[in-house]
Amino acid sequence: MAKVQLLTVQSIDGYMIDNYNELPAVLSDEIEKLKDAAIRQLNENISLSMLIDWRENEADSFTYLIEATKETRSIINGMFRMHLIDEIVRYTIPVMLGSGVSLYQQELPKNNWKVVKTASYNDEMSLTVFRKIKQDLLK
Repeated sequence: MAKVQLLTVQSIDGYMIDNYNELPAVLSDEIEKLKDAAIRQLNENISLSMLIDWRENEADSFTYLIEATKETRSIINGMFRMHLIDEIVRYTIPVMLGSGVSLYQQELPKNNWKVVKTASYNDEMSLTVFRKIKQDLLK
């Protein structure tokens, strides 16, 4: 089964940052690597029923990537509700915005995640990769 990966760039207080021009140059390189590794980049127009079909019928090595933006946050919340996101790649920029656009719009279903990778980039940002723990492992 293919993996659905969410890419998000957020402030310490959890607001989305989508103006990459003012962010560390290394972030652009990291995002390009993720995009290059993905078999397909998803957007706000993705059909969730098609994604379910693709995900179930593709090889484990395939990754579908969706980047968190103001335009994609609604479909991402739908993906969370349908348990379609397998991995979250979260870059945190050390700034508190105080207000802004939050990725998570409403209460989402409970899921357990594990941290599979952390990194720090010259005190300019941190990376945390979370992988969903499969439901059958929780019992």
